[in-house]
Parts: sequence; C-alpha cells; structure tokens
Amino acid sequence: MPSFSLRRANLVFVAGALLISAPSFAQGTTPRLVSTTDDTVKLGLSERVTLPFSNVSRIIVEDDQIASASFLNGAAILQGLSAGSTIVEVYQTDGTPKVLTVNVEATAFVPPSTTPTVIPTSPPAIVPVLPPVEPVTQPDPIISTPLQPARSQLSLAMAAKPVSGFPSQAQFNLTYGNPGVNPAEDVVVRFTLDDRVSYVTGSASKGGVYDPSRREVVWDLGILSAGLTNQPLSLRVEPVERQNIKFDSTATIEQGNLGAVASAKVSYSTNTTPLLTVFALPDRFLAGRNGSLLIDVRGSEFQSAVDRLAQMGVVSGRTPGYFYPKQATKRAEYAVMTLNGLNLRDLRDITQIKFVLSRRSTVNLTVQDDKGRTVFNLIRNTTMVPGEHTAIWNGRTAQGFAPAGRYTYVCTARDEKGETTTLRGYLTIVPPTGLKAGGQPSFVDVKSTDWYARYLALGEKQGLIFGFPDKTFRPQKSISRLEATAIVVRALGLEDTAKQWANKDVGFSDYDNIPSWGRGYVNVASTIAKTAAGRPIIRGTAENRFEPDLELRRDQAALVVQRLIDRETTRRVSVSGAIVPGALVSINSKNIEADDQGKFSFSFDLNTSTPTTVAVVDTRDR
Repeated sequence: MPSFSLRRANLVFVAGALLISAPSFAQGTTPRLVSTTDDTVKLGLSERVTLPFSNVSRIIVEDDQIASASFLNGAAILQGLSAGSTIVEVYQTDGTPKVLTVNVEATAFVPPSTTPTVIPTSPPAIVPVLPPVEPVTQPDPIISTPLQPARSQLSLAMAAKPVSGFPSQAQFNLTYGNPGVNPAEDVVVRFTLDDRVSYVTGSASKGGVYDPSRREVVWDLGILSAGLTNQPLSLRVEPVERQNIKFDSTATIEQGNLGAVASAKVSYSTNTTPLLTVFALPDRFLAGRNGSLLIDVRGSEFQSAVDRLAQMGVVSGRTPGYFYPKQATKRAEYAVMTLNGLNLRDLRDITQIKFVLSRRSTVNLTVQDDKGRTVFNLIRNTTMVPGEHTAIWNGRTAQGFAPAGRYTYVCTARDEKGETTTLRGYLTIVPPTGLKAGGQPSFVDVKSTDWYARYLALGEKQGLIFGFPDKTFRPQKSISRLEATAIVVRALGLEDTAKQWANKDVGFSDYDNIPSWGRGYVNVASTIAKTAAGRPIIRGTAENRFEPDLELRRDQAALVVQRLIDRETTRRVSVSGAIVPGALVSINSKNIEADDQGKFSFSFDLNTSTPTTVAVVDTRDR
C-alpha cells in the first residue's frame, strides 16, 4: 500500500466493512460521471461525481474537509466540500490502488435543470453491486453514513477507533451538523451504551453527561445555526469484563419534537495483539554510584565483584582510582564492607523487565525519563519468537548511571502483518541510603575520631564483631580467612547453627589446623550458607585446604561480601506492569488483577534461589 499522511483521513469500505463520513447529498441530482485519464478530478462545491472504476473495495480521502467519498448503488462517489486540493486513493478488489488528485473549485456547483445526465460516447465499465465481504478484523476507524428522516434537517455520523496507550478502550467520534437553511432548536445528541461496555468517566467531550439509569451519554446542544457542519463530539468506553467482545453502537440527534436522526450502526471488536504483558521485577532498585574507575582491578578475576560493590557504595578505593586488590584486608575495613552489604536489605542493583509475545514480532524496549526522553535502549528492532523474554538493566546509561527517580519503560512489538502493540510500566531508582551507624565501641584502641569507629560500634551492638581478651579490636591488623568467615556467618544469622555444627568435619585436608572456636563457622559457611545460585559463601583452596590463618586479600573480601549480598534468602519484592485486555497472567502462581487501564502492581515474597514463573493465556483467540 502506498504510504502517505492520513492527516484527517476519510476511509470508506463497501458491504460489511463499510462505512463513510459525508454530509447529506442534494436529493434529485445524479452524480456526473467523470473521466480520470490524467489522474485528476475537478468538481465544484457540493458537486458529486461518479468515478469510472469497477469493483471498488475502499476509498481513502487524505483531507475530508475538502472532499468526501461514498458508495451509491455500488458506484464510487466523490463530493466537493470546500475549495482546495487533496489526494484520494481508490482500491479495487484486486488490491491495485488508483491515486487521484481532486481539485475542488471555489464556485458552487449548480445542478442542471433537466434530469437526464450526459454520458460519454465510450462509457467506462459498469460498476456492479458488490456482494457482502467478511468484516475487517483490524480495528481501523469505522465510519457511518447519516440517515435523515424527512422531518429533520440534522445530520449525524459516527466512527470508532482504539485509544492510543489504553488498549482496553474504544473511542467513538461523532460528527453532527445542521446543513439545512433554518436554525434548529432544542437539539440533543444521545449515545446509548451496549450492555457489555461501560463509560470511561469524564471522557465525554464538550459537556456530555452520562446518565447511569438509562446507560447513555447526552449532549444538550440547544440551538444549531443553519449551515453548521462537521461539529465533533467524542467519548470512550471499555469492556465490562476483560475479555474479547464485539458490540454494536448507534447514536441519535434529536430536534425538539421533529424526531431523531440516527447514525448507522457501528460494530467494534477487541483485536488480538502480538504483545500480551510486560512487567518489571523488581520495579524498585538501587541507583548506581558514579565515581572514578578502579583501574587496578581491570582484567582480574575479581573485577566484576569489585566494580559492582563500588557501584553500590559498599566498597571504595584506598586512594582515588586504586583499590589495591592484592593487599591484605584490615579488620576494620572488612567490618565496614560487611555492614554496608547488609544495609542493602531487600534492595537489588538490577531489575528484570519481562515481556510475553503471542507471535513472532520485532521488539523495541526503551527506558524513558519523566520528560519522555529515552535514556537507554534495552532492545532495538530485534525479531523474537513467541513466549517469555527478559531484559536486564542495572541503571547504566551512555553517560553513567541514571540518577534516582521515576522512569517509564516502553515495550513495542510489531508482528509480521504490521499489527503493533505498545505497553508501558514504571520503574523507581532508589538513591543509596547511608548506613545509620553511630556511637562509640567498647574497644580501647578505637578512638571516636577514627573513620570506622561508628561502624564498629554498630557491628558490636549487632553481635557481628568481637574484640580480643585485652579489650582491643586491633582495627589495622590484617583479618584472617577464619575471622572473616566468622563475621559473615553471624551476618547471615547462623550463629546458633554454627554452634550445632562445631564438631562436624566437612572434609578440608587441613581441618585439624582450624581452631576449635572457628570450626562451626567454617562448616556452615562452606556447606549450608549458599548464594542464590547455590554456591558456598566461603570456599577452600584448589588443594582442598581452608588455610584459616591466611590473610584475606581485598579482592577476596569483595567476593565474600558480594556472596553475602546474593545470599539465598526470601526477599519482599515489588512488581508492576501492564496487560492487554483478554490476557490472563499469573506470576509465581499468583493470578494478576489489573485495573481499568490494564495496569497492575503488587508485592510478594520471593526466594532468590527459585526461578520466577510466568504463565499467560490469551483468551481472545478462543
């Protein structure tokens, strides 16, 4: 199909696919049959002409303020409305389009006094009356022809179309007028709702009032001046139940006691969509910290852990840009790392945006700021198969990490037939909250002015750290693997379990070298305490040794704290997204209840070691 701008497009279909928006025609005048050898049609104001094409199935008028189209006994008709030029596309049943330029002259057309019509010597092919065709399933605008009783001079037309951004709703656009020569008084327009739809509160334009007792929207228009045309009204409706429906609608315009003019019946049905649902899990995550890169961890096996903890504000370099990964971790440093990791609680540093396709489609998934500007493209023009898909985002953009705030993710899927669906949801990026630490620890070698003093006070209060018998903490002393293991097991809340496992031998070749006070911690950390991926929090060396007295390097300490953050646990997770009408969605066996706009939001307890399950059923194909 040729592409051109449907700025105010007037679409006309035949038979069951019909309908047209056009003013009433003068009675008793026969449309002039025109020749289009130069692809140009000239006509005067209000003049009607018959196009010389057979088997016409559709007409598209680019500017319906200049000309309108209709069918009369199977023939394709154009009428001039106002002076100007517009493009008209005429489609025949074989799919071949004819593109015409229609020029409407400023001079009004005066019909001939005699009724016979002059026919060219070589008339075009006779235009047959077309048989009924199947209704068009694509919810293109459906436009109706005014029906005018003899007693009324008013006109009314109506069209229906989907509402952009609200796939469950349909918008009805009405066009009324008084093309007669006298003013019309006490004019009222009524739109009665089908039993299967409800009125979208506040959607009626120009003061339309919904009467729930009669289930109709009413516009009291008062007096209409003579010659008034193309006056718009609109309202929106949506299905009472979130399922596929087809319903008919008719509107009327009344003039006092002169009777009512009804628009032709408009049928509207929910259309199947390539995109069924999209949601973010979780819909809240931690903002990354922008700072200088730690250049001395580049290319190391611990780079990912160190970079991630630096972005989360859990660790920092000893000097700007340098982490000193191979140096031993001080006891005070490790205590601060552990407390910062625990402070994250249920917040994660990434989100998963999941979406489900009903058929093979080209997908775009973007994140936008509160001004509608794209901050990151997660998926761009990628063809994907039906089913569930996941995109991961940690908040990073081309300029660094996105600042804390509210964001919109927009997912658009376009199938191979061109059917397009867009759903959107919201994300909240949460600013880092500093650890609320304060007070003075009991250790005699820690001053209140030491940068780590308040952290040690909190760690001592929580029972995570202990000093030596001489009441010192020795903050600048290198921490051993065994001491670090004891702290992380306490941070996991497994102190009592460690006491129960104190006499077990978990198989390290140097197990006898582990002091008796620390064996329970080692046993628990290397077996029971695991990450969400099922890996132990603490591991032995390649030679199956634990090396309890070995100093823990700073990069090794970062890896242990990362495992603490990613521990297997049950977290409270918030999730939100959108669903198209007619799709039934369940997440982790919870059936989703969406609001009137298809949005949903809820929280649930999620075990980090259990995969998220999503089930979607599209009831509209049944």
